[in-house]
Amino acid sequence: PDVMYKAFEIAGYDASVVDEKFPAMINAFRFGAPPHGGIAPGIDRMVMLIADEPNIREIILFPMNGKAEDLMMAAPSEVDDAALVELHIRRAPVPKKS
Repeated sequence: PDVMYKAFEIAGYDASVVDEKFPAMINAFRFGAPPHGGIAPGIDRMVMLIADEPNIREIILFPMNGKAEDLMMAAPSEVDDAALVELHIRRAPVPKKS
């Protein structure tokens, strides 16, 4: 995770912010990046082929539902106003139906 911390430092984030916003990624990279040679097909896709299953959602451990919602992580979720200001993002007004 040292390289990740340095990259975020260049972008203006200190380690405490990175730890707060990306804990899963930091924890995963503490064990090292998986060897993938740039291809990274994934075990789930291999199992899908072996099981002759056309839908990866039947194989993957934490799939998203048909609405692209991750029920295990409650994602997507609302973004707080402070994060939007930090990223210079404005919410578009919802068009009124007539």
